[in-house]
This record gives sequence, C-alpha cells and structure tokens, in this order.
Amino acid sequence: MRRKQTNKRIALNRRGFTLIEVLMVLAIFSIGILAVASMQMSSVKGNAAARRITEKTALAENQMEYLLKLPYDHNDLDPAQNPHETTQGVYGVDWNVSDTDLDGDGTDDAKTITVDVSRANDNDSSVSIRHIIVDL
Repeated sequence: MRRKQTNKRIALNRRGFTLIEVLMVLAIFSIGILAVASMQMSSVKGNAAARRITEKTALAENQMEYLLKLPYDHNDLDPAQNPHETTQGVYGVDWNVSDTDLDGDGTDDAKTITVDVSRANDNDSSVSIRHIIVDL
C-alpha cells in the first residue's frame, strides 16, 4: 500500500509545468528585459550628451589658451572686431573681447575674453568660459 502512494507521488511530480506557469514566467521575464533595454537606451543618450559637452569644453579651453598666448594688442583680441568666429569640425567657436577697468580709475587696463562653443542643430546648451587678461 505504501508503495502505491509513493509511486503516485512520483507520477504527480513528473507532470512538469503547466502552460499558465510558463506564460507567467515569460511575462515576468519580458518585463525585466524591457526595463533593461530602456535603461540601456537612457545610458547611451546620456553618454552621447556627456561626450558632446566634453568636446565643447575642450575646444573652448584650447581656444582660450590660444588667445592667452597672443600679444595684448593682437587683432584677435581687438574688441572692435567682435564677434570673432571660427569653426572647428561641427562646432562653432565664438569669442568676444571687452575692455575692462579693473582698478576703477576710469581707464581700461584689462580685457575680458568670453569663449562660447556650440554645435549647429544641437539642443544642448553651449559651453562658455571667461578669462581676464591684464595689460602689463
């Protein structure tokens, strides 16, 4: 008698999964995969935006370093020729120079340089850096 009950239990355990159980597992698995795919897309978009900001910042710093090496009276540092513009690849680099009175005595003794880098047809904001050079 005991032997028949054990065989019955084994026979019941060998039935496998029902179709409902398999469908539930597939539904849960597909929801998880969709969440991972959505997270991956957000990550790719965030990385692309970060790359563009890094490129803009590097271009702005390079342009500022170039301008800081120039003599104080160079044409690229002349406020009368504002705005100064150039392109580097897909980016537009603009800089404006303005005379500045640092000590408040009424005479301009420095120049403020503002470099802006932006990309055409780009919804990201531009990168802007500013530096003051003094006439020695």
